[in-house]
Amino acid sequence: MRTPVCAAALTAAGVVLLSGCATEVIDNTRLEERIGTEYEKRDPGSTVESVRCPDDIPREPGTTATCRLTLASGVTGTIEVEVRDDRKVAWHVATPAPG
Repeated sequence: MRTPVCAAALTAAGVVLLSGCATEVIDNTRLEERIGTEYEKRDPGSTVESVRCPDDIPREPGTTATCRLTLASGVTGTIEVEVRDDRKVAWHVATPAPG
């Protein structure tokens, strides 16, 4: 009877260790929504149709990624995102969508 208990304990410990090694990634859906909302606040005359960011942006300080912004008018631009030292994301317009 001891063997199954030990095996279960080792398996559970292995899962914890493996999950601890996984790199945390940014929730790209939430990031896209935030960028769209904040972009419209910064440029009240614009309506954001979509923002597309990579699915696998690691939440590691210094990590950068490029997102694509499309306005309802069809104009597109790029948004650069960077994970800061506090692991929060900052963004800025890299290629402005012409107004």
